[in-house]
Amino acid sequence: MELRVLGANGTYPTAGHPAAGYLLSHDGTRVWIDAGAGSLIALQDLMDPADLDAVIVSHIHADHSSDLFPAYHYLRFGPTPRSGLPLFVPEGAAQRMTAYVDPDGGTFASTFDVRVPAAGEAYPVGALAFRFDRADHPVPTLLVRAEAEGRSLAYSADTGTDCDLVGLAAGANTLLCEATFQGVDKPAPHHLTAREAGEIAHRAGVERLILTHVLPTLDPKQSIEEAAAGFGGDVMAAAPGLEVLI
Repeated sequence: MELRVLGANGTYPTAGHPAAGYLLSHDGTRVWIDAGAGSLIALQDLMDPADLDAVIVSHIHADHSSDLFPAYHYLRFGPTPRSGLPLFVPEGAAQRMTAYVDPDGGTFASTFDVRVPAAGEAYPVGALAFRFDRADHPVPTLLVRAEAEGRSLAYSADTGTDCDLVGLAAGANTLLCEATFQGVDKPAPHHLTAREAGEIAHRAGVERLILTHVLPTLDPKQSIEEAAAGFGGDVMAAAPGLEVLI
């Protein structure tokens, strides 16, 4: 599997740094995970979005979902119109998205084949297989695990500590984990500090930790140091253009 970071900013994009968005590829299968602001443009630098095999939007907060709306228009009116693109979202998300872009109904549902995954069940997408669980966040949010040929990637989306991210990520080759804050004080309980991300990676026994969703005002180098103190293994920070073999 190959992970390509489209954007990794937490909360809002900045110049040259889109919000959360990732392209996961394996053996010709390509899945766009989270559609934060700016990530669609970055995706188009790599491929025609109409050729995607699926999209996963972990939750409806704008820094993870807002580019699904221009993607909807691209798929309807772009050079290669597409219908029936599988879209994995948590419960309630599709209704709210549809109300925003398609209040009369019909075209959103035909553009995307909406799927609300159940916790623990396997969902094959081409050469990849996905499992999901519930994150600790104020709106329904998906934890994501992808597997292919014995390799695995776990993704935290946005979460606090009151969920089974350790279980979902257990033994994964790579954990892509939010690390919104630094230090010990958390302005919001439904996010993680870098140290907490490191401790979760340690408890899950993963090989590599990639920090993402760091606030744009923070220094990622400090986040890496704090996470490494809790993990003790390989830690890096996600940034646009980063390519990682899982």
